[in-house]
Amino acid sequence: MNAVRTLRRVSHIAYADLLERIRRPGFLIVLASAVFAGYLFVPPVGAGYRVVQVGTQRGIYDSAWIGLMFGLIAALHLPLAGFFLVKNAVERDRQTRVGQIIATTPTSKPVYVVGKWLSNLAVLVFILSAMTAMAAVMQLVRAEDTTLRLGTLVPTIWWMGLPVLAISAALAVLFECTPALRGSLGNVVFVLLWLGALIAGLAGSIDEKTGLVRPAADLHSFSRPMDSIQQQVLAADPQASVRSGLVMAGPDFEGTFVWDGFSWKVGIVLERLRWVGLALVLALAAAIPFDRFDPARLRPQPERTGRQARRRRKLEATRHEPERPADAPVATAAVLTPLAAPARRGRPLGVLVAELKLMLKGQSPFWYAGALGLSLACLLVPAGRAQQYLSLAVWLWPLAVWSQMGTRERRFNTEQILFAVPRPSLRRLPALWLAGVLVAVVAGSGAWLRLALMGETASLPAWFVGALFVPALALAAGVWVGNSRAFEAVYLLLCYLGLMEGVPALNFVGASAEGLAMGMPVVYLAITAGLVALAIVGANRRKG
Repeated sequence: MNAVRTLRRVSHIAYADLLERIRRPGFLIVLASAVFAGYLFVPPVGAGYRVVQVGTQRGIYDSAWIGLMFGLIAALHLPLAGFFLVKNAVERDRQTRVGQIIATTPTSKPVYVVGKWLSNLAVLVFILSAMTAMAAVMQLVRAEDTTLRLGTLVPTIWWMGLPVLAISAALAVLFECTPALRGSLGNVVFVLLWLGALIAGLAGSIDEKTGLVRPAADLHSFSRPMDSIQQQVLAADPQASVRSGLVMAGPDFEGTFVWDGFSWKVGIVLERLRWVGLALVLALAAAIPFDRFDPARLRPQPERTGRQARRRRKLEATRHEPERPADAPVATAAVLTPLAAPARRGRPLGVLVAELKLMLKGQSPFWYAGALGLSLACLLVPAGRAQQYLSLAVWLWPLAVWSQMGTRERRFNTEQILFAVPRPSLRRLPALWLAGVLVAVVAGSGAWLRLALMGETASLPAWFVGALFVPALALAAGVWVGNSRAFEAVYLLLCYLGLMEGVPALNFVGASAEGLAMGMPVVYLAITAGLVALAIVGANRRKG
C-alpha cells in the first residue's frame, strides 16, 4: 500500500511538472527545432555534407540507415541540448515559491527528485518522438527506398537515444539539487562530462591505426552498429576504407551501399536498460544534497562588523513603524506621473561603471586570481596544443559573468524600476554590453597581448571581434529568453566546435587561417551589431 502511494505521488509530481512545461510556447519552439534539425540530418545528394559516412561511402536512405543516423544524433548530441532544456525544474519551484508549499506536504526528497527526473525524461521523450516521426518522413522525402520498416527504424533510434537521455535528465536534477553545481559552474562541468564521455567512448572503441570499431557496451551504443557496417563493407571489399565520421564535408564521396541493419537482441537491450538503471540511481542521489526548500539550510551570511554593522542595526531599528493613531487619515491610492525626459544628456560613463560593478559583484578573489593566472600563462606558455587549451580556458573563465547579462533584472524583479526612466533600453543596454566587452578584454589580456607581441596583425583584430561578439550574444539571449541557460548552451557549443574542433565558420575569434580567409571576423562583427539591436528590440518589447 505504501509503495502504491509512493508511486502515485511520483506520478503526480512528474505529470504536473510536464503539463506546466508543455503549455509554454518555448516547448513548441523546441519541437519545431527538432523537426527542422531532422530535415538537416538527411541531406540530399550534392548537399556538400553527409551524416554518417564509412570511408568514402554512405548507406542508402532506407529504414536501417536513417534509423542509425537519427540514433547517433539522439545519443551523441541531443543529451547536451536536452540538459540545458530541462535544467530548470527545481529552480522554477524555488522562484515561484511552489517549493515552500511542497515542503509542507509529506512528499519526501526521493519522491520529489524522482518525479522531477521523470518529468525531465518525458520532455526529452517528446523530442525523441518528434525526431522519430521526422525520420520516417525524411525516408519518404528522399525516396531512395520508400519501403518504411518501422520495426527496423524505431528500435535503433530509441535504444540508442533513450538511455543517454535518461542519464542527461538525471544529471540535470542532480546538478540543480547540488548548490555548487546549480549555476554556470555546473553547466561547464556537464559539458566537460559530455566531452569526456564522447572521447572515452571513441578512444575505447575505435582503433586509431585501422579505424576499426570494437563492439562494446558503451554509453552511446554506436560501436555495435558501426562494427556491423564495417564488417559488411570489408566483406564486399577487403581493401575498402572503413574510417567513419558523423558529419562529413568535402568531395570524398564515391557512392552508396545497402546496409542489412542491426538486430537488437535481448542481451543488448538489457545492456541499454542498465544505463537507465544508472540514471535512476543518479536521480535518487540528488536527494542527498537536496535541501527540500528549507531556508534554514541556506548558507548564513557572515556577520558584519564596524561601520557596516552599526548602519545595519540603525536600518533595522527604523523598520519598526509606530502604531497608527485611531484618528490618523487613511492613505489613498495616488496616480504617479511618468518621468519626463531630462533636458540634459545622461551620464553614459557613470552607467557603464555601475553596470561593470554590478556584473563583477560577488566574484571571489579566486576568480580574479584565476583570470590573472590565465593571462600570464598565455604570455609564457609556448605555442602548441597547450596554448589552444589556454585559449579555451580564457574564453570560458568569464562565463558566469556574461551569463547574467540581460537576466539580472528579471531574476531580482527590478524591471519596473529600470523601465521607469526615459529610454531605458538605449541608456542601459549599450553600457551593459560594453561592460561585458571590458570583462572580455581584461580577462583575456594575456591572449591578445601575445598576438600583438607576435605581430599577428590579422588575428589580433579578429580576437577583439570575438570580445565584441560574446557579450552581445549573452545580452540578446538573456533579454529574449530571460535566463542564462540558452546563452550557456549555445556558447559552450561554439567553444567546443569553433575553438577545440576548429570549425572555421564557428570560430568566433578567427584563430584559423581558413576562418580569416572566409572573412569570418567581418561576419561575426555584423552578427554582433544585429545581436545588440535584437537585445534593444527585446527590451522595448518587455517594457511594452
